[in-house]
Amino acid sequence: MFNEELIALIPALVLFCFIAAFTPGPNNILLTLSGAKFGVKRTMPHIFGIRVGMTVMHIVMLCGLGSLFSMLPILHAALQAIACGYILYLASKIIQSGAQVNSQVLLQPMSVNEAAVFQLINPKSISMLLSLCSALTIPGELFWDSAILGLVVFNLVGICCAVFWVFAGKYINRYLHKPKQRSRFNIVMALLLVTCLPLIFI
Repeated sequence: MFNEELIALIPALVLFCFIAAFTPGPNNILLTLSGAKFGVKRTMPHIFGIRVGMTVMHIVMLCGLGSLFSMLPILHAALQAIACGYILYLASKIIQSGAQVNSQVLLQPMSVNEAAVFQLINPKSISMLLSLCSALTIPGELFWDSAILGLVVFNLVGICCAVFWVFAGKYINRYLHKPKQRSRFNIVMALLLVTCLPLIFI
């Protein structure tokens, strides 16, 4: 049953979750690209995978294992290096798919498992969840009540924002009739993905 403290927490949760989930980052850029290339239906596993991966990480951090980053800085550094390399790899594949569009060499939509695992090295996901677990939970007896509330709100808002970016990609696809236009779009999306790299080292 909600008490006044939990009710007062909801506006802050909604605002934080919206800003965190809606602003550009690796997930939203890849969702936009997938929406443009494959449409809404084929991108649904990607959306579901993001939620699965982030929910697992969210629960793990709430259980206190997030403190591993402070206890083992080498683990954090290793994840940073993996994230940097994987984002550069994705960017190169996006550009290659545009250059080879005439030969039908296209990226495949991310599967549930791929999208879920990607969250483990996604710097924005990690920073969002760390902030959510530390700053937007109520200490004491209401900790798990507020934690579960945050988990629910974050997923609801996150799904809505993800669907928006997929539909944005589908809308953009209307203007990508020619291979040259698609190639330019892929280059722009790849460059936007690379601009997320500084987030890794914040």
